[in-house]
Amino acid sequence: MLKSGVPGREALLIAGASALTGLLAGLLAWHVSGTAGAHPDFAMTWTAVQLPSPYDPARLNAVLNWGPRLEAAFAYPPTALPIYGALALLPMRLALAIWAAISGAAMGLASRWKWSPLLILLPAVLWALPGGQTPVLLGSLLLASLLLVRNPALSGILVGIALCVKPQVALVVPLALLIDRRWAVVLWAGITFFAVALVSALIFGPWQWMDWFQSLPGFLKRLELNPFWRANEISFGLPVWIRAVALLAGGWLAARALRRDNPVEAFVIAAGTALIGSVHALGYEFAMFAPAAPALIARRGWASSATILFFVMPVLIWAGLPPNPWRPVVLLLLVCAAVADGAFDLHPRTALKRLAPRARPAN
Repeated sequence: MLKSGVPGREALLIAGASALTGLLAGLLAWHVSGTAGAHPDFAMTWTAVQLPSPYDPARLNAVLNWGPRLEAAFAYPPTALPIYGALALLPMRLALAIWAAISGAAMGLASRWKWSPLLILLPAVLWALPGGQTPVLLGSLLLASLLLVRNPALSGILVGIALCVKPQVALVVPLALLIDRRWAVVLWAGITFFAVALVSALIFGPWQWMDWFQSLPGFLKRLELNPFWRANEISFGLPVWIRAVALLAGGWLAARALRRDNPVEAFVIAAGTALIGSVHALGYEFAMFAPAAPALIARRGWASSATILFFVMPVLIWAGLPPNPWRPVVLLLLVCAAVADGAFDLHPRTALKRLAPRARPAN
């Protein structure tokens, strides 16, 4: 995930920092799971992929026996089954630590920052990693795919893997690539997705797709009726047409950023609008933006996007303010800040010329 052209010594520093970030992330998850037990979300996922039908909520809840407040349902698509199935071959605590380590290392590589271990201290990352959540890895894959967009094969494979795990969160990136006519990248993303889907069908059975589609309405109804989940949703109660507008607008704005050779802003826009458009997104999803923070700061020195990432989000997450409407408001601010940052990059040289004093003609 390192950007081409990075000097050798700097590349080694970034690789070493990424390895250290992965190690620290794994140790963090190992320590937390040893003191408080594995997070319910990861325990549910680890358990579900070992059942004959992961999408049978009655069977899953009978095994977990958590009670009505934590009624479980596995909602990842069948393309995620081979990924989580490999983790399920390991003891739960070790699987959680390895997942966190992979996520942390990917975050370090995507950030291209020699101090990437510090990203673990971001509140959203501290929330996501010990729980075995997906946003750290997904954000890293999507940001890296846009940074490497001139390498269609690698960029497309990274997008395809992200779509396999959580398609609703990764959806805006391929949409932006389509609008920007990056056909080769989209082709490689499709090849990757369908290859993993074929592997999933061979290992877990093709009927899992039917089971997944049939389970989705029940999963969404549980979200609607269960106040424990409902209270933590980012995009609360938004009509379908608003979600659709957010996705389409995000794809168009991200494509414009790519045309300006501004992949970091494209990523922030794509990830933010995808979360607004998603029917289910919780507070830890903010960890998606962590790999982009160093680039935003380095480019414009605590510009608006970086300020929101580092200050507003942690305050709203940990200060006890109600999730609704504060978290959706922060996402909207973040997307608007990324668009504004990109607008200032449209004609930077022209702007500087206007500010510079005119030279007097020679006598």
